[in-house]
Amino acid sequence: MKKTAILSIFLMAAAAMSAQQTVVKEAEKAMKSKQSYEEVLKIMTPAMSDPSTAKLAITYYVPGKAGIQQYDNLLGMQQLGRASEDTPTVMANALMGAYDNYLKALSLDSLPDEKGKVKPKYSKEIINSLAGHHNDFNNIAVNFWNAKQYMDAYRSWGIYLDMPNDPRFAKHIAVAPADTIVAEIHYNRGLAAWQADEYEHAINAFRSAIQSGYNKKTVFEYALAVATLAKNNEALLEFASEGHKCYGADDSQFLNQIINYYLQTERYADALDYLNKGIAENPNNSQYYALRGIIEDNQEKRDEAAADYRKAVELNPENGLALFYLGRSVASKAGILSDSFEGANYDAYKVNTLNPMYKESAEYLEQAYTYDPNNRTEILRVLEIVYYNLNDEAGMKSVEERRSEL
Repeated sequence: MKKTAILSIFLMAAAAMSAQQTVVKEAEKAMKSKQSYEEVLKIMTPAMSDPSTAKLAITYYVPGKAGIQQYDNLLGMQQLGRASEDTPTVMANALMGAYDNYLKALSLDSLPDEKGKVKPKYSKEIINSLAGHHNDFNNIAVNFWNAKQYMDAYRSWGIYLDMPNDPRFAKHIAVAPADTIVAEIHYNRGLAAWQADEYEHAINAFRSAIQSGYNKKTVFEYALAVATLAKNNEALLEFASEGHKCYGADDSQFLNQIINYYLQTERYADALDYLNKGIAENPNNSQYYALRGIIEDNQEKRDEAAADYRKAVELNPENGLALFYLGRSVASKAGILSDSFEGANYDAYKVNTLNPMYKESAEYLEQAYTYDPNNRTEILRVLEIVYYNLNDEAGMKSVEERRSEL
């Protein structure tokens, strides 16, 4: 390569470096004149992508400091009652931008120079500034929440929780948040992530809240709701179990969730254990008997199942689930007796023994049709069989008419 070409390349590189250094100086001048964070960041943005300046601490220190300055200035105006409607959101964005840029500057400021020595220029100021604004991250999280910037709120609360545990900042924070505040902040993060449809983040935040001692009923209820939305069955079981420990004696919803989990995963032995616990704790809960009957049916314990369905209906005559399964159980038993009949006069046996059972079944199934609208297709299917065995044409017609309306 000719010397003139080498010189040309060198001059071009030097010109590019000079241009980016000029950008840095312009941004620094804007920062010192207390222009807004957004304005300083806009000036500095080209330097952040240029190789000659992208790895310089000052490239990020300058917009970081601009963000701190703008936040402090707006905070003063707010305290004097001179804030505008958008001030809280501008403040929140400025402080969050300052945090992101300061952390980047901090990492670059700790790198060794060409001689292998570490000579931080901005680190002390950055650490003191961020630590001094520790409580403000809690405040801007509320600003973000009110602006519906839910994941920014989630992140701000996360910074507030993390800083006292970061050795760079811990010794500069005068008072770390109390355990009760930490637990509540985790809870707030869960709500924020939930609002943003970030269900796994919400699950983790609610879990941290519970582990930190937050035990209000809502945390378990909301955690269950989020776990359901996330289709995270393991988390659902976890939160239902924790909720049952705290509120099981007064509220059966957590035990119901546990039982439902074991039923859906076909872990019937576990479901039966919890149902027995539930019945011991609340012997007047109709649904527990109905669910236990279903498990017993699956285990081919027909008589035990029928007894539990009857108990469920006795406790709650409007329990559609129990009415359906009781009606089906009675019809099934009549069918078994019919198939096993070995006598000489089947017609008399049918009139005197089987028909009363089918009529009883029909009564339960008709009631189930009223009280369990979500299961009407299956109820009509069984009713059709029952009315067929009764030779009840009117009943058969009624089934067809109702089926056409579904």
